[in-house]
Amino acid sequence: MTMHVGFAGTGKMGSAMARNLLDRGYRISAWNVDRTMMDPLVAAGATPFEDLESLVAGVDAIVAMLWGDDVAREVSLGRIVPAAREGQLVIESSTLSPQMYESLAEAAARRGAHFLACPVIGSVDGARTGTLSLYPGGSNEAFELARELLSAMGSTIRFTGSPAASGHLKLASNCMLGVVAGSIGELLGIVERAGVERSLAIDTLVYMLERIATKRQQLLERDLQPRFSANALLKDLHLASAARDDLRVDAPLMECALAEFEKAVETGLGDSDYIAVGLTSETSASPNDAR
Repeated sequence: MTMHVGFAGTGKMGSAMARNLLDRGYRISAWNVDRTMMDPLVAAGATPFEDLESLVAGVDAIVAMLWGDDVAREVSLGRIVPAAREGQLVIESSTLSPQMYESLAEAAARRGAHFLACPVIGSVDGARTGTLSLYPGGSNEAFELARELLSAMGSTIRFTGSPAASGHLKLASNCMLGVVAGSIGELLGIVERAGVERSLAIDTLVYMLERIATKRQQLLERDLQPRFSANALLKDLHLASAARDDLRVDAPLMECALAEFEKAVETGLGDSDYIAVGLTSETSASPNDAR
């Protein structure tokens, strides 16, 4: 029997995910606060619902793709989970705080529903083609129940083990986007002020992102044998800071990195690979300190 899936939240991502499932033969019902945002999905074959609780009652699984904690508190915690029946699958794909994911999991457990926190990484294009990266967290039973549906929504599925772990992983991933985007902006401002051609600057910075990706195995093994030492990179960070001063360009993220490397080298990591600075930050807080 074809699974009947309900979508709560038909913004860009929710609509694209639902449309992908429609194309794969799933029955789709939809609800959204703004009824007009469901129209393209309804035109493609989805069934619209004015009442969210009625949608939940009529589907095998419900997928929520909402804005954030405030909306999830009202919609997912306040309406979806209380309407869920025993054994029903509830998937929360909104990007939420780890605490909100845990609250939803606890509330679903009291209802006897199967809950997965399942944040996604990828674009609207990935949602439309079913090639998102999914990071489900919850019980093994819930994960197995959802496996076929998740495989239709994403090409990469990494089970995290718990709703909180899914939340922390998604937020860490987006923080990396923020740091990278901010750094690229700073560095482009510097090199363009210096007269470097823009496409050359962009190609070089993107290439450096690819170089960082080669550190995967070192990070997994905590291998600090120097390929490029912290001392050498600190020397270059000082040079970059001085060059930036000459151009009178602000670069606060560069200055933060410089301070972190100075601190790490002072503690004796100068001859280690530069990734030692990141690994030291990783282990600097004990579980008790992190609370």
